[in-house]
Amino acid sequence: MLGLILATLAVSPQAKDAGSAFQSAPLPTIGNRGEAGGFNGMLMVTPDADWKEKWNTPSSVTPHFTTTREVARGGKIFVLIFLANPGLDAQGTANVTCDLEVIRPDGSRSSNQDGVDCLKAKLPGPATNVYLAAPVIVFSGDPGDPAGVWTVRVTLRDNVRQVNVPLETTFELK
Repeated sequence: MLGLILATLAVSPQAKDAGSAFQSAPLPTIGNRGEAGGFNGMLMVTPDADWKEKWNTPSSVTPHFTTTREVARGGKIFVLIFLANPGLDAQGTANVTCDLEVIRPDGSRSSNQDGVDCLKAKLPGPATNVYLAAPVIVFSGDPGDPAGVWTVRVTLRDNVRQVNVPLETTFELK
């Protein structure tokens, strides 16, 4: 079963100071990173049900998430979308939307949503900080879900810079 949580970050998005971490850090073994025109994005698959509490800490605290590439039947995982360095309009507002697609092991679509608001707000800190996008993809391995490798595709669209960052990650339902 697939669900989408739309966290309300429009008024006060949470950020973590990472400077240029997306560009200078090595690619993780889990998750996916991408960049276009200085705009950065990353997907992370976590089993942490307390992901929101881990994120909502002072900006000086770096949250630590458990990452995974698999979920057991009856288990639950969360696909978090992070972004950094979005373009800002004349008022200092970011305007990032995203297209979300989840694909079953047989290649059919489980979910497909275009133009979802990811980050539309005046940023509380530097644009180079890491921001958690509003949508969070929640997957629970229900009895009727097919076992195998599921694919999550997210296209981040920086509507100020007019650049797109395609991201993809996978997880296996055991």
